[in-house]
Amino acid sequence: MFVLKRHPLVNADLRDAYDWYEDQQPGLGLEFAKDFLSHYHHLVHDPQLYAVRFAKVRRLNLDRFPYGIFYGIRPPDIWILGVLHASRDTQTVIAERRRHFRG
Repeated sequence: MFVLKRHPLVNADLRDAYDWYEDQQPGLGLEFAKDFLSHYHHLVHDPQLYAVRFAKVRRLNLDRFPYGIFYGIRPPDIWILGVLHASRDTQTVIAERRRHFRG
């Protein structure tokens, strides 16, 4: 069984997205959080299901929102590196996070 671990900036990613959606429509932030959590918990069961996108980093897309969960696998851990909007330069953001975080 894998253990999920998060980069320290993942909480900021989630908070920013939640706040933005909540500002657009009350309750939408909660829908975003539910979508994220359902995918987040799924990763433990089959993390290798999703393809490597770059530099051993995989992406799991959310269903309802244009966000991806970016992660790497180093057994027995799954390292969540970011939860980022599809329009961002995800490769650069994740590379920067990997360089400054060796959890």
